[in-house]
Amino acid sequence: MKKSLYLGLLLMILQNMAFAYDTSGNYAVWGTGKKSCFSFQKDQKDENIQKYKHYMKGFITAYNVFTEKTYSISSTMNETQIFEWINAYCDDNPMSSFEGALTEFTFDHYDDRSKSAKSYRGGGGW
Repeated sequence: MKKSLYLGLLLMILQNMAFAYDTSGNYAVWGTGKKSCFSFQKDQKDENIQKYKHYMKGFITAYNVFTEKTYSISSTMNETQIFEWINAYCDDNPMSSFEGALTEFTFDHYDDRSKSAKSYRGGGGW
């Protein structure tokens, strides 16, 4: 009986998890997301950062749209704070892609996300 209950709970959890990639675990990344963390940090020094801001905003908006029970993955964080997080990640992972850094951001902040407009405490709205 316990095994059936645990199996049922596991199946309910897994049915809500959807990862969009091919059978090899890959997916296409377009545009600025393909740039490396190293390139992102170099472009920041050259004040060539606007394309990264646009990409980040689109990425986070898409994440919010397609992730269940998520109003805002960034919760109370603003654009500057997210860029600081990404910079810290890129310091440790210069060969990672900018998209990979954003994906890691979503993994790291999933538990702290705002789940509804009522729970949203500011942040975003850049």
